[in-house]
Amino acid sequence: MCLHGTGETVRARTAGEAREAGTAGTAEAGSGRPPAERSPWPPGYRNVADLSHVITPDLPGWDDEKPRRETTSGPVPDGGFGFYVQRWTLSEHTGTHLDAPGHVIGGGRMVPDIRPEELVAPAVVIDISARAARDPDTAVTVDDVLAFERLHGEIPRGAAVLMHSGWSARWERGDAAVRGVAGDGSWHFPGFSAEACEFLISRRGIVGTGVDTLSTDPAVSTAFEAHEVVGRADRWGLEALRGLDRLPPVGALLTVGVLPGADASGGPSRVLALW
Repeated sequence: MCLHGTGETVRARTAGEAREAGTAGTAEAGSGRPPAERSPWPPGYRNVADLSHVITPDLPGWDDEKPRRETTSGPVPDGGFGFYVQRWTLSEHTGTHLDAPGHVIGGGRMVPDIRPEELVAPAVVIDISARAARDPDTAVTVDDVLAFERLHGEIPRGAAVLMHSGWSARWERGDAAVRGVAGDGSWHFPGFSAEACEFLISRRGIVGTGVDTLSTDPAVSTAFEAHEVVGRADRWGLEALRGLDRLPPVGALLTVGVLPGADASGGPSRVLALW
């Protein structure tokens, strides 16, 4: 953060310095490229995936109110030095985000109440993409969970169970594609069944759920039963994930970097997976 007017002073000074010095030595420092040497990773991990959509003013969402941004300082000229700042206006439930229990349950915990250890969890990915391509109203069922466990073993306690429906490929096509809007205006996309959520929480002790669609519940739900089961169990839910096809069914470690707003019922999140 800088005092009012500091950015303009610095930009004026550095613009002159940049003209005198030319561009030598500025490409690496100002290109935004990562360091040449990667930092040491935790033992056993070789891959990382970003499961988050970039927030933009045209990002698809649950309603028609879009994120808004304005530049309050900058941008800094190429090779110069200064302070580039934007102001964003958006909902707590914009883009890839976390739903806290208090989003749907009165008296439930809000984002700052969620303990750090709850936001780092083994990831389990249940793939229903082939079925979702045929039936957008499908949902993850208890049978899907049991079939997954026959192949990959019992879901570990404290895991985050993620639904891979293939829906994240639709994000670049806009709201109608992401919402699965039919000819009659109704919405259609996959989610979790309430029964599967109840089984995963009561029998497997999961820490949370995640979907690559706009909602934990399928779009055809009107009572949001899965939301209620997850919220009443004091668990969190991730929505609008992307790239779940890159993850192994088991073996990845999920980290959820959620915006910790005061009394926030949810928050935009940078969700990463290591494996």
